[in-house]
Amino acid sequence: MKWKRFLPFLLSLCLLFVFSAEVAAAAVSSEQETAASYLKKQGIMVGDQAGNMNLDKGLTRIELATILTRLNGNPEHVQAEQVFYSDQCKFLDVPDWARLYVGYCYFNGLMVGYDTGAFGAYDGVTPAAASTVVLRYMALPEVEWDYSTACQTALEQGLITSEAARKAEITRGDLAIMLYRALGNTGPTDTEEPETPSTTGISKNPDGSINPPADGSQYVPQVGHVIRCDDGTNYTITDVSRWNKNMFQDGPLPDLPAATCDWSLMPQVELPAPEVRRYSSAGQDYLFIRNIYETSRMLYTLYNAIGDNPETWKDGQPVLHPSGNAKVKIFLTIPTEITPQTFWPWRSTEITNLFNSCPPGTYYLEAWDVYKNGVFQRTEYNIMHRI
Repeated sequence: MKWKRFLPFLLSLCLLFVFSAEVAAAAVSSEQETAASYLKKQGIMVGDQAGNMNLDKGLTRIELATILTRLNGNPEHVQAEQVFYSDQCKFLDVPDWARLYVGYCYFNGLMVGYDTGAFGAYDGVTPAAASTVVLRYMALPEVEWDYSTACQTALEQGLITSEAARKAEITRGDLAIMLYRALGNTGPTDTEEPETPSTTGISKNPDGSINPPADGSQYVPQVGHVIRCDDGTNYTITDVSRWNKNMFQDGPLPDLPAATCDWSLMPQVELPAPEVRRYSSAGQDYLFIRNIYETSRMLYTLYNAIGDNPETWKDGQPVLHPSGNAKVKIFLTIPTEITPQTFWPWRSTEITNLFNSCPPGTYYLEAWDVYKNGVFQRTEYNIMHRI
């Protein structure tokens, strides 16, 4: 029969498909292992009590909440406010150990519950839901998408594998690949240096270590930079992939604000001295660098808010108290006994809304770059108001 002549060809074709599928599966498995190792090192995905990453296991909503908190939250802040965040979790189906993470995500608008009042703690995570989280983190201003197109957009951006996109629910390994690609393969990677306008203002020590700028110029970290700390030790930067990128940030930060009123009439504030604080906590190596450039962003935003408010600005000049004293005082350092309001990424409304709620008073402003184990985490903005 004629079909017998095609039998060897058909068998070869089937073997080719099987072999190709096995190669593709092996490639995905290899990337999952690499991604999981990277995320474990960063403390984002840590596995079970035995350290097993369980990459083939389905991802649950409480696991996603845990990972989102580690990805976005300041660990010291989260732990210090664990009672507050745990109390934000009103869902009865969330186990005690996860209430902190679910509460953090719920309070910060990262995740919500169902209309039934349940969180769906052990429900799986769809590719669309996972794609939404990662695309928010990527903050791609030139890409338009919504929840209904999130999965396709993630595919087009190379963030999710085609295999994961076809699943009803993703695995822990699928999410590991997505986060790994988002953190390491878009914009600056952990081996690339971000493009920077300049690093003027930095100085070097005899051993080659760097002192951050003291003149208020912008310092953009580079992989391999060795920072001299205030305690005399050196700290090496190993990863800058998160620099100027946050899942809730619309895009790269703009230039510093331009004056909308006469800043020369404002309280003239001396720039703070550089500070580089290093400390260890729970086996993690942290570095805080005072960001004078971003502190200036806060100051200029506050200046413009003063000029826009009729209670503090009239007829082209500041409104004074009857005593002749300024209604607004500004300091660019925060005393240790004061607990400030902290936010990130940058949002000018945090300053303008606070100012307009009670314009007169004393304002304390600071910005800090935060690193963990050599990896840039975020720029934190601190503000405090006293009447």
